[in-house]
Amino acid sequence: MHQPYYAHPDRGEIEGPTMVFRSLFNYYPMALLLSQFPDIKISFNLTPVLIKQLEGISSGRIRDNFLEILRDETTSREQLALFAKEMPGFALKRFKVAGILNEKIENNTFSSQDLFDMKIYLHLASFHPLITDEGIENLLKKGKGFNMHDQEYLYGKEMDIISKILPLYRVMQDKEQIEISTSPMAHPILPLLFNTDNARKTKTSLSVPEGIFSYPADAVSQLSEGIEVYKKTFAVLPRGIWPSEGSLSNEVLELFSRSSISWTATDEHILSETLGRPLNDEHHRIWDFGGDNKVSVFFRDHTISDLIGFSYQEMAEKEAACSLMKNMEQIGKGSDGRVLTIILDGENPWDFYPEYGQDFLSSLYRMLGDSRNIKSVTFSEAAGEITEHETLKGITPGSWMGNNFDNWIGREPANKAWQILSRAREIAEEPLKSLPEEKKKLLLENIMIAESSDWFWWYSLPANSDIKRRFDSYFRNSIRKIYEISAMEVPAFLSLPVEESGHDEIIPYIKPVIDGKKTHFYEWCNAVEVNPLNLWGTFKPVDFPVEKIFYGYDEENIFIRMDMKGSEDMEIRLIFHNSAEKVLEISGQSEEKGLLSFVKGEITEISIPREGVIAGSDEKKVYFAIKVVKNGQEFKIPSFDYFKINFKEEEYWIV
Repeated sequence: MHQPYYAHPDRGEIEGPTMVFRSLFNYYPMALLLSQFPDIKISFNLTPVLIKQLEGISSGRIRDNFLEILRDETTSREQLALFAKEMPGFALKRFKVAGILNEKIENNTFSSQDLFDMKIYLHLASFHPLITDEGIENLLKKGKGFNMHDQEYLYGKEMDIISKILPLYRVMQDKEQIEISTSPMAHPILPLLFNTDNARKTKTSLSVPEGIFSYPADAVSQLSEGIEVYKKTFAVLPRGIWPSEGSLSNEVLELFSRSSISWTATDEHILSETLGRPLNDEHHRIWDFGGDNKVSVFFRDHTISDLIGFSYQEMAEKEAACSLMKNMEQIGKGSDGRVLTIILDGENPWDFYPEYGQDFLSSLYRMLGDSRNIKSVTFSEAAGEITEHETLKGITPGSWMGNNFDNWIGREPANKAWQILSRAREIAEEPLKSLPEEKKKLLLENIMIAESSDWFWWYSLPANSDIKRRFDSYFRNSIRKIYEISAMEVPAFLSLPVEESGHDEIIPYIKPVIDGKKTHFYEWCNAVEVNPLNLWGTFKPVDFPVEKIFYGYDEENIFIRMDMKGSEDMEIRLIFHNSAEKVLEISGQSEEKGLLSFVKGEITEISIPREGVIAGSDEKKVYFAIKVVKNGQEFKIPSFDYFKINFKEEEYWIV
């Protein structure tokens, strides 16, 4: 069970709904359901960054903005639309009324009560049916017309559940029904922290530049800090470590051995590659690595695990549980002491099950309890009870995704991110030795967060651009913080996303008249049009002054149009990023000189010669952001990003 570190490094706020949703839909109900079957043993892995965020929300140290809307009298349409967009698609579809409300909001036919009701449904949709009690049922029966009392009830209910999650797991561990393992602190890919050249030793088809990153000490810190968070939470040391994404190498196994870790795990494909042949049943045995401090290595049964993760969602849940039992019985036929290792995400599979996993898991637990041939055990119990172990002299580097690290390195954006991380890590080396202890600790925390696997995952895979931009900002925020704590100037390139995306799919060729008026319909019709509020995270700036932004170009100029809210005069600054940063000030009502001509009127229209803001005649793109200052309040658009114009060579036609 894992979530990356969402909390903003300066504000300590979590913007999206994920932490609250997964707490109510997965983390609490999965443990609660298992507690009803005390004879069934399960191992749970809780990552340290997840533990810290659960503790932070419970204590009030971290503000979760999705939770906090239940304390606001009103909530904006934009906030609700973004929350709805970031929640799993199935969640709101469970409720017909939520669909109607969502449609009203999209069609701009909503009332203030509709917005309030939609806010309540976003939270009702976060409750797994297993924990839907009388209070939640009463709200669902009410259906609409919710009030402040209803949202106060939900806030109290959700805070109570979130505060119970870790104590429930600890009680179950103390009763020895479950074993809780953990991972390196911020969920990094440990073999790549030791040396990104480990990716070059795998069966990758991607290009991994030599010598990008190598900080073995960081791998040690990630493990030791993760263990420390676990110890503070559960009052014991972990016996097992799930290496992030099942990523192992010889250096990682040696680190675990030196750290007195009893067991770890990865996928069967890594064992097959290590042995250099297809497997028979070797992955159904326990393998020991190391000398005096042996680490038992478990190899995940890929087929069985993926049946649960991907296939059984297409079946009735009780039928799926019966199928799993038959498959397990078949594996165990004619052999005692065989171990079947099933490992999968604790969150994702159940979203797609007909009853969200409740009937599947309860049926499975019941049948396991009745079985004479299959015994559920934790990893530590298995390592102790099964006395015959195989010997593992070394391991081929890889992850549970395959015999490579392609999901985190090798594609251009991910390689670029590793280079940015390497540069920041080099900058931090001296401050880590000389800073006061408190600042040193803060610097190390941000280094570990910057090394999280999650950022490199989204740089490596095709995905929704909104998701990629959000995770890109998390990465760059952590890198920025490293420079700030190290008292070093933050590089200008951190203002630009690592992976280029944006509004360059069209050719925004335009020739507007710079007069501050909507001169004719076609003047800006081919421009890129942006609603700047959509570029923010969940919470929008108050009293935001800009309604729309348009931009485009012709052979000689770049054109920008801004539709402002209200008639008050305000300062505008255009910040251009290429080989050097140029800031153009726009004040007063009009100007026609130097690098810029503009007129403020019904609309604000601006023209800038291309040659004045690009790096050279051969440059084919320009990046820019806009700052607006109104009544002393400064708004940067986009907040931590850029607009991009990609100049095309095609022949231009304009109506």
